[in-house]
Amino acid sequence: MQRTLRSNPQRLLTGLGAGVLALALTSCSTAGVAVPSTASSSVGATPAQPNIRQTDEAGHALPFDNQFPNRWSINNDGTSYEPCTAVEPNTARQFGLIPESVRDVAASDFQTARGCKWKFRDDGRSSLSQAVGNLMQPEKGLAGYKQQYAATMEWRPDIEIQGRRAIVGSTMPSECTVFVASGAAIVGTGVTRFGAEKPPIADICESAIDFLRIMIDNIPE
Repeated sequence: MQRTLRSNPQRLLTGLGAGVLALALTSCSTAGVAVPSTASSSVGATPAQPNIRQTDEAGHALPFDNQFPNRWSINNDGTSYEPCTAVEPNTARQFGLIPESVRDVAASDFQTARGCKWKFRDDGRSSLSQAVGNLMQPEKGLAGYKQQYAATMEWRPDIEIQGRRAIVGSTMPSECTVFVASGAAIVGTGVTRFGAEKPPIADICESAIDFLRIMIDNIPE
């Protein structure tokens, strides 16, 4: 049965940056905070509420204390892929990210985007995010997704990674996101670079593509 989803790009813009805003197909909000597990002993830290899910489908623990009962929802259940547990600390470190900087992209409960965000070691203002969100029209796949967001994304030529089609787009000169389909969902890997000496957009896109190449075997088709 096809679900009817509502669009709210600004909700995901808050969590991910502009690069993956197109994943924000729906969002209903409930106040809450996602607290990194490494900060659980800090002053003012909020422990996870009891009975709120803290693991992916395979039982792997999230790298933060999930505060949202509906972090997993009908808005992002089209794939079992969970970026927050799939990206291991060593992988993040080798890619120039700070593993300890991992944060949930969710800014509210029942948000479409389900994933995580990491800071770059060479520039703490810059980040890489990977998030999952269900396709509104999964039967149309990536082609339908590109058409849906033709007005908000500047689409670059499609690419192929290990036999799988991926689409690449940008909303501003400082960010680029590469998307791949997974089940009835889409996985977006976005890189945002700030600063006066930020790389050209082609290099930012290549960085996002390189990270997807590393993770592609973990993302179910």
